[in-house]
Amino acid sequence: MVEKHRTVSRVVGILEFVVRSLNGATLSEIAEHLDAPKSSVYGFVRGLEAEGYLKENAAGHFVFGLGAHTLLASQATSLVELAAPVMNTIGSELGETITLAVFLDHELTYVHSVPSNQRIGYNPEMHTRRPLWPTSAGKILLAASDAPELKTHVLASEDLKAETLDAEIASVRKRGYGLNIGETVADVSAFALGLKIGSSLAAAITVGGPNVRMRPHIEEMVDTVRSAISNSGLDVWDFSINEPG
Repeated sequence: MVEKHRTVSRVVGILEFVVRSLNGATLSEIAEHLDAPKSSVYGFVRGLEAEGYLKENAAGHFVFGLGAHTLLASQATSLVELAAPVMNTIGSELGETITLAVFLDHELTYVHSVPSNQRIGYNPEMHTRRPLWPTSAGKILLAASDAPELKTHVLASEDLKAETLDAEIASVRKRGYGLNIGETVADVSAFALGLKIGSSLAAAITVGGPNVRMRPHIEEMVDTVRSAISNSGLDVWDFSINEPG
């Protein structure tokens, strides 16, 4: 696992906080989020502003500048653009919340979502780093990886026994999808299928909703999602072919 760099982590933390702040974020809000003095955050924020990645608006809130929008401009090969059409299809067929998860070393974040069309549905927080365990998408990465440090990190950061993690990883590899039954949110179930781009596990598409709607139909819903992904021209991560090691 790549070791984090304090300065880089702080800059990334600033950008990620600003992007998920609907009306931008003040210097005080950024400092509070980072749990750091405003004096130490000020230089980073002004540096990002000088490079065009942040811009201070008339209300004193920092928002993304032109530099960031240029860097993040939509590309034909971007994951969101590749996955959005099939996510819309799956959402229409199942009526539950469909989310695209991307992996960030030993964490993940949700970058795109198709909301449920039901009166009550699951609404995950977007663009926020979260631990792999016990998310359904995180279990996909854990089952696909042969990096021992990833498992070590999860065991060190979660109240989890090694035999529990090993058993769940074996189950994911056997059934081909990640499953979370009320482990993150008590009344919510979710499952995830990995997306293979080239030879790599690039992301995961998750389906989440209330237990009462999800649990009785998970197997058939998985089949629907698997078929939709395959019919779209994308590849589902196949554990029987892509075995770690």
